[in-house]
Amino acid sequence: MSVKDSAVINVGYPIYGSKFINNKTLVTIGGGGEGKNGIPNKITAIKCSFKAEDKNRRLQRFREIELPANEDCPMCLDVAKIPDDDSEISITSNSKSNNYNVFFGCNQSSQLIKSMNINNNIRKYVFTQNEHLQFIDGAQFDDNITNESVGEYPKIIALSPNSSVGCFMTSAIPSSICVFKPDTLDITFKFTPEKEVEIKDFHLSPNDDGKTLCYITSNSIETFSTVTGNVISSTSSDPAITKILNNFILSKVRFIDNSNVIVTGGNRGGKPGASIFQFNLAEKKIVKRKQISSKVRGIVALDFNLPKDLIAMAGNDFSVILVRLSDFKNLKVFTKLHDFAVTTLSFSPNGLSLATGSASNSLLVLKLPPNFAKGKSTIGTILNYLILTIFIALLGIFL
Repeated sequence: MSVKDSAVINVGYPIYGSKFINNKTLVTIGGGGEGKNGIPNKITAIKCSFKAEDKNRRLQRFREIELPANEDCPMCLDVAKIPDDDSEISITSNSKSNNYNVFFGCNQSSQLIKSMNINNNIRKYVFTQNEHLQFIDGAQFDDNITNESVGEYPKIIALSPNSSVGCFMTSAIPSSICVFKPDTLDITFKFTPEKEVEIKDFHLSPNDDGKTLCYITSNSIETFSTVTGNVISSTSSDPAITKILNNFILSKVRFIDNSNVIVTGGNRGGKPGASIFQFNLAEKKIVKRKQISSKVRGIVALDFNLPKDLIAMAGNDFSVILVRLSDFKNLKVFTKLHDFAVTTLSFSPNGLSLATGSASNSLLVLKLPPNFAKGKSTIGTILNYLILTIFIALLGIFL
């Protein structure tokens, strides 16, 4: 697999979020921010097809909404299917819903925030079964806006796979996570850790309808219930685990099943190197750990595809690293897919495409072989060749 097996498009704005809706359609968000010299703030739906002979037509914008120029740019994004009986878009009674919630975080104008304490920084759209982007509503979860809030930006938004739970966090420190209902945009509660910490990343468990949330600080792995708000587990109380994690600055976390998460971290103390862990939440145990790069100082984006046994990571050096999920074997490193920082990664649901977005205005989609993670080693290939050669020779002797 090489960069030749790819498609690229310049969307005209820095990309800060991307997510596949289905195997052929993905959404990107981003922009130049508030009043940035004509660089627009947009949300874009893009069709992806590697069947097109013309490489320039493999990625095509087909829906796009330009957001107000006096607002900040969208900074975080998530997409989730709307249950059949919960769609806000009218559909025929004989068809199932194929509508998707598209949520992103975007600050309103700084003047509005300062003068009126208004900042509807949660935006809800729906990608309809007719493939249109439709604005639904906006919401503000923080009523205590101060002048200092103007510099804070939406950092993470996450939806459970069935759109039953949503979680949102800004860059404010100390960190808090707002748990809300995606259908009504009503806040359920705000979770604030006992200690004043910066939450680096969080993820909702996909296998229990988002009832469990795992978040990481720079040196701890924590979980709480999105139903009760109660803490479920914490590594902070385990000296042995804490000693190990203190060697790293943790950056990204994802659930791979109800009990296990994958966590990435860069070496603490300025030493180059980045590692990935599999951590069992129930047993509070590091199941496996591997340094995946001796050059990268931190992982800035992460996604995985469980059926295809793949993990994708973006380094702070513009690289993209593909790793086998089951054993953390490095499969491929792309050193420079973009001219500037990689900001977002997204696998298609079938795991055959990987979208990489960048602040350089470019979206690049890699076409992945169906059995990429199962690729044989060089030694294994040679052995298979020798066995096949011997078999053919013996077959020729006895026939």
